[in-house]
Amino acid sequence: MKPFNWLAFLSGARKSDVVMALLLFVIVDAAVGIGFALNQKPLAFNYDVPFRSRTWYALTDLAQQKQTPDLVLLGASDMTCALYGAEATYQKKTVSQLTNHRSTYLESQLEKASAPYKSTFCLAIPGEMPSDQYFMLRTLVSNKVKPKALYCTMVPRNFVDATFKNPSTSDVYKNAARVNGVGIADEIACRKKDVFSLFDWGLSRLSSVYGHAQTFKSIQHHLVQSICRPGDSQFETVKMPVTMRKLALMDLPEDFAPTEVGQDPFDPNNNVFVDNLHEYRVRYSQFSPKIWAQQLDYFKRTCELAKAEGIDLVVGNSPLTAENLAMVPADTYKRYLDQVSSTVRANGGVFVDLNLPGLFQHDDFFDSVHLNGKGGQKFLSYVADAMSSRSLAQSATQQTK
Repeated sequence: MKPFNWLAFLSGARKSDVVMALLLFVIVDAAVGIGFALNQKPLAFNYDVPFRSRTWYALTDLAQQKQTPDLVLLGASDMTCALYGAEATYQKKTVSQLTNHRSTYLESQLEKASAPYKSTFCLAIPGEMPSDQYFMLRTLVSNKVKPKALYCTMVPRNFVDATFKNPSTSDVYKNAARVNGVGIADEIACRKKDVFSLFDWGLSRLSSVYGHAQTFKSIQHHLVQSICRPGDSQFETVKMPVTMRKLALMDLPEDFAPTEVGQDPFDPNNNVFVDNLHEYRVRYSQFSPKIWAQQLDYFKRTCELAKAEGIDLVVGNSPLTAENLAMVPADTYKRYLDQVSSTVRANGGVFVDLNLPGLFQHDDFFDSVHLNGKGGQKFLSYVADAMSSRSLAQSATQQTK
């Protein structure tokens, strides 16, 4: 058997357009990888994307803070509606939910409660699941932006939501994956039952060009805008007719301009209640033991990570109206409360139940789940009490007994 003739092979390869194209791509791909590695920003989540989601606004704003906030808030729309409604009412003006992530009202209540935390930052995103909360916390820790305390809201929907399919489909996950907030094991676990998704992720790891496709798309969009609109190539300033905007939202529902989502102050003379029970009938329509176990596991990871990093953890069961709570089977709700509270306490955290009778009235809500500005201020006052030195000390004493 004749030995393989490498010289003949290389000589033939030089004449092949396909081989030379592949070689050129490998060289360019390696150069791109080295370039991105050398051009790392101080905070990995200070990045650009071709569309602006709530998660992008929140992480970008966090990157611009001069100091790490003492208290970070996590949760879904139960937190965002309460916080921004309270803030707009406190400031007596419309507040942007996309560019304003600090709560001056909560900070005033923390001071009144003699809490050891002064500054606040909201990383709650509508629809946020326990898996998203875990990836948010991992993003903070991996980027060395570690708060002193964490307040997480919980509702039954976090574990029983028929519209939720997979952790890897959320916008929080996608952004966290870009900024080291998702580990390799989590990537594989989230995508393993979707062959195409797993292949896409593997290819993004092998190829720097493919892995940074969103960055190149962002650069391309900026170049096109700079040509079409010299001197103004910012995505946020693009204006279009309402009809085209609606079409754009169908393709990218998470793409917002900074002034597009605002919260008005609470008006006691116009306290309108919206019936959204149909939406929650759909969400509660199908109980999935797999989703329950999956999201409970992510919640446990959040509690364990907070404990390991020395972050004070407070988890609150958010208030619901009686008509919404009536759609959750009593045994399911009890199981939810028992497992969430025991998980928090097992990791040295504080659990507070704000869904007790008498804490909130029906006119504190603007629909069956979300608080209005008046209810939001009441809610944040309870949050501040839970974050007080007295409450934390009492919890620590109970843990040692």
